[in-house]
Amino acid sequence: MIRRRSPWFAGIALCGWWVGIAHAAGSWVATAPSLRVAMAERPMSSAALLPPTPELARGQVMGRVAWQYQPPAGSEVDAWLCHPGDCVRLPGPRGQTDVMLGLPADTPLYFQFSLQDRRQRAATLQGLQVIVNHEHLQRP
Repeated sequence: MIRRRSPWFAGIALCGWWVGIAHAAGSWVATAPSLRVAMAERPMSSAALLPPTPELARGQVMGRVAWQYQPPAGSEVDAWLCHPGDCVRLPGPRGQTDVMLGLPADTPLYFQFSLQDRRQRAATLQGLQVIVNHEHLQRP
């Protein structure tokens, strides 16, 4: 008689394998000073968002990245979260993304903002923050 393993067993085995290769998981949080955005056609960049200490993320890769910022009431801005190689458009003032999965966890991040409408008044964005989850992956 051939005995088949259930998908449940395969899932447990896969989880055990994943836990076995992920070590030293953690996260870092960074904030940037408020940023005044005055134009629709010229995005403004925030200060760099980095781990609080270089050792915290050394040898680690990014997992999920969460962000938040606070636009003034009634202001509509276009927003991006960037690293030196690319930017991802943000759908709103709070959320999370897996787009940076696998990047070195000490890669500097920064926000970019522009006004959605050129007739709009300048806006000061506050509470610029990222939370970067990271882990050290070892080859099995």
